[in-house]
Amino acid sequence: MNPGSRVKTAAVFMFRLVRVALVLAVACTGAFWLYENRTTPEKEIKQAPVPVVRVMSLAPETKVMTVTAYGTVAPRRQVKISPEVPGRIDTLHPGFVAGGVFKKNDLLVGIDPEPFRLDLQAAQVRISQAQADIRSLEQEIKNLEKDKDLYQAALALAQKELDRVKNLKARDFASQNTLDRAEQQVVTARIQRQAVTSRLALTTPLMAQKQAVLTMARVDAQKAGLALQKTQIRADFDGFVLVRSAQAGEYVTPGQVLAVTFEKGALDVDVKVPLEEMQWIRMDSAGGFPPEARVTLANGDGMADQAWKASVARVHAAVDEQTRTLPLTLEIQGPLENDQAPGMDLKPGAFVMCQILGRQKTRVFTVPRHLLKPGDHLFLATDRRLEIRPVRVLRKVADTAYIEAGLDPGDLVITTPVPGAVEGMALDIRADGE
Repeated sequence: MNPGSRVKTAAVFMFRLVRVALVLAVACTGAFWLYENRTTPEKEIKQAPVPVVRVMSLAPETKVMTVTAYGTVAPRRQVKISPEVPGRIDTLHPGFVAGGVFKKNDLLVGIDPEPFRLDLQAAQVRISQAQADIRSLEQEIKNLEKDKDLYQAALALAQKELDRVKNLKARDFASQNTLDRAEQQVVTARIQRQAVTSRLALTTPLMAQKQAVLTMARVDAQKAGLALQKTQIRADFDGFVLVRSAQAGEYVTPGQVLAVTFEKGALDVDVKVPLEEMQWIRMDSAGGFPPEARVTLANGDGMADQAWKASVARVHAAVDEQTRTLPLTLEIQGPLENDQAPGMDLKPGAFVMCQILGRQKTRVFTVPRHLLKPGDHLFLATDRRLEIRPVRVLRKVADTAYIEAGLDPGDLVITTPVPGAVEGMALDIRADGE
C-alpha cells in the first residue's frame, strides 16, 4: 500500500471516531439533563376492597332430635290358610281372591262335609252300642249278685241239714246213704256259689273293657265332630288376601296352602339405625310410652304429604353384622289426621321413610351444615369485622348442623363466601334478602 492510501484510510477512521464520540457526548448530555429535570411521582396507596357479605341472625331453639331410617312395610300378622282335613272345596268366599277383603268370622273356604257327617254318625252308633252293652252287663251283674245271695242261703241250709244228719247218724237214727246225700248237697251248693262268684269276678275287667270301648267311641265322635267343624275355615280377623292358590271344586289335602292373608291395619316396619344415632332415641325400659315415629312413602311421587303414625315396638337383641346397625321394629298405628287421602291405605311391600322422634334439646342453634368450616368453626360478623369462632357441634344431620355451645343469641353468621378470610378483616354487611 502506498503512503497516500494510508493517509486517506487514517483520515476516514478518525472522522468516524469523532462522529461516534460526538453522538455519545450529545446523548450523555441529554440524559443528564433529563435526570436533573425529572419530577417525583406521588405515591398512591390502594386500599383492598371491603368484601360484601350476607349474614343471618341466630336464635336458640328447642329441638327434638329426629332419627331418619328407611324400611319396607310388612304384615304384623300374616297367616297361611291351609286345611286340616282332606276333601273337595265346595265353597269359597267372594273376597277369596288376591287383594280381596274379608271380615272376622267370614267363611273363607268350605270343604265337602258329607264324609265327615257319616263318620260322626258311625261314631254315635258305636257309642249307642257300647252304652247298650254296658247296661246289659250292669243288669247281668245285678242278677249274679242275687244268684250269689241265693246260693249262699242254699249252702247254709245244706250245711245245716248235713249237721243234723250227722247227729242222727251218731245215734244210729240215720243211714249212711242219708249222710252221703246231705254231704253231696253241701258240695253242690258250694260249687254253684263258686261258679256265681267267678262269673261275678269276671264282670269287673269286662266292664272296664266295655267302658274303654265307649270311651273310644266317644273320642271317635269328638274327632269326627272336630273334623266336621274343620271343613269350614273362617277368618280370625278383618283382613286382606295376599295370594290365593286354590279354586272351587279342587281336592285339597291337609297342610296344602290355599292362600296367604294378613290382618287389616296390623303393619310393621323393620328399620336399621346406626349405633351412633341410638343415643337420640329414648327407650324407656320402665314401661313408659315408646318413642313415636312418622312414616311416609319414600318413593311415592306426589304423595309426600301422606303420613302414618307409628311407634317403636321393640329393639332387636343383636347388631347386624353386615352393616353394624341396630334393627328396630316400628308398629304402624294409623294415618295422621288431615294427612291421609280418602281410601288411601298403606300396603305391605311399600318402601317408607321413618322419622323417629327422639330426645328434646333446649338452647340449640341451627345453621346450614355447609357454613361449618374445618375444625368446627363459623365465620361471624362482629362489629363489622370478621370473627372466626370455634363452636361445639351437637349433631350433624343431612344439610343441618346443631350447635350446642360457642354461640350467643343475636350472633350474625356469615352465609356467603369470604375470599382471603383473615381474623378481624372489615366487612360490608348485608342481611339475607338484600
